[in-house]
Amino acid sequence: MDKTTDAVIIGNPNSGRAGDEGYLERHADVLRSGGLSVEVLNTERPDHATELAALAGDRLVIAAGGDGTVNEVLNGLSPEATLGILPLGTANVLARELGIPLDDPEGACKRILTGEHSRIDLGVATDRDGVERRFACMAGIGFDASVVRTVTPRLKRYLRVLAFPLMAFKVLAEQDVPMIHVHHGDTIYVTQFAIVANGHYYGGDFKVADAGLLTNGEFETILVERVSALLRPDILARIIARQPLNDTMRSFSAHELHAKSPGSEVPVQIDGEIWGRLPMAFRIEPAALKVVR
Repeated sequence: MDKTTDAVIIGNPNSGRAGDEGYLERHADVLRSGGLSVEVLNTERPDHATELAALAGDRLVIAAGGDGTVNEVLNGLSPEATLGILPLGTANVLARELGIPLDDPEGACKRILTGEHSRIDLGVATDRDGVERRFACMAGIGFDASVVRTVTPRLKRYLRVLAFPLMAFKVLAEQDVPMIHVHHGDTIYVTQFAIVANGHYYGGDFKVADAGLLTNGEFETILVERVSALLRPDILARIIARQPLNDTMRSFSAHELHAKSPGSEVPVQIDGEIWGRLPMAFRIEPAALKVVR
């Protein structure tokens, strides 16, 4: 990796258009025309983006791909590095949160050149072995992680954002949904599905909470006590209308919490990718990531 470059693009060749021959180089040229010296690197295996980001030092590191690529990159960044995003995935949740153009990669490049630099909070998940994973947008515990686990790359490629709601019906019909115990201080909440939200978008442009979470130093944890309640006409109408779920479901704000599910294997997804299972602890790191928005 060339240490003299101002910026590094880290691209997932299996995400959206990032693998098209010459695609990332064409957008690197847009950045170069704006005065940046840019190096393009393609990932070759899972977690390779984390390794490449860790070698970038305090430079501008541009994640070119979907939410999984963004998450891998931010898990390798040094505290003084800056994250830029070229959104090429299915949901592009963090890019939505930051107001980055989604269907206009050249516009996203121009935003990288001219956008404001600010800091946002990050979540940190810690598994039973003490291994940590940072996340920008959300951790999903239980039901939605089971859905994520059933959505193959092929389904995402052909069905795009429709893959997740379609698989949600399949999981709801075919699988038992165990109960989860969410511990916040001395309070224990019992639920079937919990979203630990650091942002207000979820799975695309659906909303689970009000705006402002990325910088307020807290999570908003939304509890779906019965997954079947998501199909109630009043709640389903709010989901379709893109209105926040925390207005209809029990929720609470927190700096840290932990979750377990006695006797059950419950998966956890982080920023749209499966990462471990319960028990797991979660905490917020205020202003931990520098971004271009």
